[in-house]
Amino acid sequence: MKSFLIKTSILFLAIIAIGYVLYSQFIPHMYLPILPFALIFIYFLTNLIHSYLLKVANTNIKKFINWFMALNFSKMFIYLIFAVIYSFLHQENAKIFLINYLVFYIAFTFLEIHEIVKLIRTKS
Repeated sequence: MKSFLIKTSILFLAIIAIGYVLYSQFIPHMYLPILPFALIFIYFLTNLIHSYLLKVANTNIKKFINWFMALNFSKMFIYLIFAVIYSFLHQENAKIFLINYLVFYIAFTFLEIHEIVKLIRTKS
């Protein structure tokens, strides 16, 4: 878990740094104050679910796949609810928000899947 937390923290800080440069130098008119909070939300939820998946994998690898699918579906559904609510309440900024939110989601999902595949390979 410690390794994953370090990697997600590095990814988190990299996204913040890239976002800072982009939104302060190139596209300041597209900055939305919700973006840092959306990133924090994805960061914490990803780490929380990953830590639970590691516990399941360490106790029973056969149950791991079922838990992995269920938790990832739940996580995706929570992300979708958050995105729909924000987009509905702020329709004028929905496109900018959704593009950024998708980038955050894809970045953290790729990292999580990469780490899960490594875990399964070592357990097999």
